[in-house]
Amino acid sequence: MIKWGILGAANIAKKALIPAIQRTEDSEVVAIASSSGKEKEVQEQFDIEKAYGSYEELLQDSEIEAVYIPLPNHLHKKWVFEAAEAGKHILCEKPASLTHQDVVEMIEICNENNVQFLEAFMYQFHPQHQRVKELIAEGEIGEVEYLRASFSFSFDRSKYNIRLDKEKGGGALWDVGCYGTHTAINVLDSNPIEHTVKSSLDNKYGVDVTSLVTLRMENGSMAQVDCSFNAPLRHQYEVLGTKGTIQIPFAYRPDANEHKGIVKVSTQNGSYEETIIGDQYKLQVETFTQAVQQNESLQSYHDKTFENIKLLEQLYKH
Repeated sequence: MIKWGILGAANIAKKALIPAIQRTEDSEVVAIASSSGKEKEVQEQFDIEKAYGSYEELLQDSEIEAVYIPLPNHLHKKWVFEAAEAGKHILCEKPASLTHQDVVEMIEICNENNVQFLEAFMYQFHPQHQRVKELIAEGEIGEVEYLRASFSFSFDRSKYNIRLDKEKGGGALWDVGCYGTHTAINVLDSNPIEHTVKSSLDNKYGVDVTSLVTLRMENGSMAQVDCSFNAPLRHQYEVLGTKGTIQIPFAYRPDANEHKGIVKVSTQNGSYEETIIGDQYKLQVETFTQAVQQNESLQSYHDKTFENIKLLEQLYKH
């Protein structure tokens, strides 16, 4: 069993990751730490053995082998360094950090301390995306021309929300647009060589609340990514080829659709639909723990992390 500690009582930890770890057969959450005094509450909610009032205390616990970091974006680098130096394997919430150089240094410190690192883009572990890649490779939709990805939702902006805090990595691109850019790199199996971005900024907070990104990829395909805090929930992408299209209407949160991913294919020969079930948060944890147990390389995931953060950093400089 891999024994886990959770660095922070964020909603994503409580709603998704702690339950996912508890659903696996070879992982166990043994400790929770919070800097805001919520550790006892989370401990009771999930029947966790130990609760710490500081992250440092948790990292000193020799029983803990791996940590999950759901902290605000600007704190990821600091606590990845602290965790790596404490010898803990690290699953870190996306985006891994806010600059490409930070991520390079984070991976380096993990390598130096012989610990695994994985950026928690949970969507990529749902098997519907592997099916899309298979269909593309089989030539089902001909030559791929472009991918179009969307992720949007709305929330109450009248009170403080960390997504609107510029100093802490706020903004629609960092929060949800990063899924679309990651999808372009992942599904098209290519890196961006040209990019443009247009954004609407919040007058009060100065962060982007809607952004539209256009990419040209190394392999000649194109991608468009839109994200927003000002639109209804949409989390989908579409791949357009010379002979057809593939649509993924539950791309990023199939867990909210009973874990069901839908792959809709339309070609010159007709249309069909496949339902693909996968517990993406659980699969993410299992992929990570397998890498820990068998000392497997996670470099293919790191490569996408590097490219995605580099792109996002450049987009924000525009």
